[in-house]
Amino acid sequence: MVLKKNLNHQQKPQQSKAMKRKIPVFRVHVQPGADYDQLHDIPEVKEVVIEEVIVAIKDAIKRKKSSIELFEVANSDYYLELKKDKFKSSLETAIEYFVEKEEYDRCIECRDLINKL
Repeated sequence: MVLKKNLNHQQKPQQSKAMKRKIPVFRVHVQPGADYDQLHDIPEVKEVVIEEVIVAIKDAIKRKKSSIELFEVANSDYYLELKKDKFKSSLETAIEYFVEKEEYDRCIECRDLINKL
């Protein structure tokens, strides 16, 4: 994932026939002395990120995008971006997550997305 400056932050949304995916705002409060690297160990954060990765990759495939904006970072002009070369590994991580949770239908959904890449 890449942290990028949102240069379109002040522009008005464009009207289009197809609804664009609304990029969620990522708000996190880290305790003093804690490290942001520890976020991926929090089950709730991991679940939200994995769910949004799937939604965003579906949208990217549909729109033939080479990257996706996963989250806008709260109170900033930055967003987290995922490049197309990371789509497959992100979906493979999601499959591992869903296997652990025994949500095999979600594994199939991820596998099908990988096959569309």
